[in-house]
Amino acid sequence: MENVKDKQHYKFTTLSFILINIWALYGFFEYFTDKDGFIRGFGLFIFYVASILSCLILGFILILLRILYFKKGRKNKLRANFFYIFTGIFNAYIFIVWLICLFLKILPIGKPLTFYILGNLVISLFILLDIYHIKNLKTTNDVVVENI
Repeated sequence: MENVKDKQHYKFTTLSFILINIWALYGFFEYFTDKDGFIRGFGLFIFYVASILSCLILGFILILLRILYFKKGRKNKLRANFFYIFTGIFNAYIFIVWLICLFLKILPIGKPLTFYILGNLVISLFILLDIYHIKNLKTTNDVVVENI
């Protein structure tokens, strides 16, 4: 299995990072331009939760497509798809934002949100390992040394 590293892959990865930064900047500036104090923080939290749920749903659908429809013969079609790359990177980004919020003590760890965030971690690990993991075991140069 060859690693998916062509120009289109790099273009999709770069576009994913740009869109994720736009998403983060939108949330940041929406928070500071809202006038109401309580609504401002609550609106940002709802924006974050909606992003978590949308990433989970999109990731779950894409993983089901990957497992059921795009098996061995057509796996590179989905692995080189923009939405597949974007979903893997965005789920990882959502998880990293959650970790930062935990370290800064903005969000507590005991909330039901933790279950969904761990789903984001699992989806991002599955997708990113599916895209970037090299499984070419036939060309490895393993040396077996016996009775030295």
